[in-house]
Amino acid sequence: MAASAGVTNIWIGVYCFATGNTTTCYHDDGSGTISYKSFASGNPAVQSGGCVYMSVTGKSAGQWVSAPCEVIALPFVCESPPTVADPSCNLNYNGYCYMPSHAIPYSPSITNYTNAQSICQANGGFLASLHSKPEIDYVRGIYRNAEYSALFLGAQAFLPDTFDWDDGSHWDYDYTDPLSKTKGNCLLMNLPVNDPVRGLWSETNRTFEYPFLCKKKILEQTPVSTMSPVQVKERNLEETLHINKNNLPHHQKLIDFSNCNTTLYMAPGTITSFGYPNSKPPVSYCTWTVATLGPYRLGVYFTDFSTCLNVYLYDELGNQLSNPSGNQRPFRVLGSSNIVKITHDSSYDAMYGYHGFSATLLSF
Repeated sequence: MAASAGVTNIWIGVYCFATGNTTTCYHDDGSGTISYKSFASGNPAVQSGGCVYMSVTGKSAGQWVSAPCEVIALPFVCESPPTVADPSCNLNYNGYCYMPSHAIPYSPSITNYTNAQSICQANGGFLASLHSKPEIDYVRGIYRNAEYSALFLGAQAFLPDTFDWDDGSHWDYDYTDPLSKTKGNCLLMNLPVNDPVRGLWSETNRTFEYPFLCKKKILEQTPVSTMSPVQVKERNLEETLHINKNNLPHHQKLIDFSNCNTTLYMAPGTITSFGYPNSKPPVSYCTWTVATLGPYRLGVYFTDFSTCLNVYLYDELGNQLSNPSGNQRPFRVLGSSNIVKITHDSSYDAMYGYHGFSATLLSF
């Protein structure tokens, strides 16, 4: 297909973190490490760059080669999840129809949570549940040119900081803003203007009024449920995966809570200083190489920070991003790519009454 368009090489959705080790090569769509590989001899070679392209013509057709992501310009082919045709749906993605409130006929574009859920159900769906970073990206695209700062998602709290999706789907992905301090009984997606990190979730009260997004299944063989949100939640309560926003999922088993001296730790997840939150942390020198998938940048959200010496954060080329120290309120450091390297020397923390740090890692 690509060759028929007159090109010789195309980017493919794979990123590798280590030379010669295909177990560190991840699909960009979040489906995990690659199960099929077709690397040319000597590849992957991350000293040439972690991104991967494929030759489509000549003797090397079908072979993969590593290349610097932001230096080489190549054609590319996009892949979307499969769906089904629905002439009545303008926003059709991955088997679902998305209906923003401002596009629903005879509906207010801004209302409270209860009214919003009722409007969604009257149109055959529920307030939207979100289950992956690509889906969040799709929703962000819907509101790319909208002047809304936030919108309701279809989640309600059944315990403090712990939520269920009203449509009964599993809580299998969490994109809650680690620095948000607001409390409430339902969730918002935040869409701040000119902020590179758009789409993070925060808590709010269901009586407040916001825009909203409905989502309904369009596969004909799966009829839309007519049960109320409460009935759906009761039916699925035992099988739903609950994730507290302070305990985000990650892709690696913990050797210790700090992940000190980790050579590759994939977001989402959490790292801490060694011994955190011990009031007298042990003396240690820790390094971390933390990363996210190839198409994203990495955000490091320090939810607690108390160190005597500087904590140094570098990009993948060794350029310093930040060097915080002392007692600080929660803050974030945004990486310039998908890899951030961090170092911390706790030699004087216990001596001078510092207790270390905790940081949540999220892609953006």
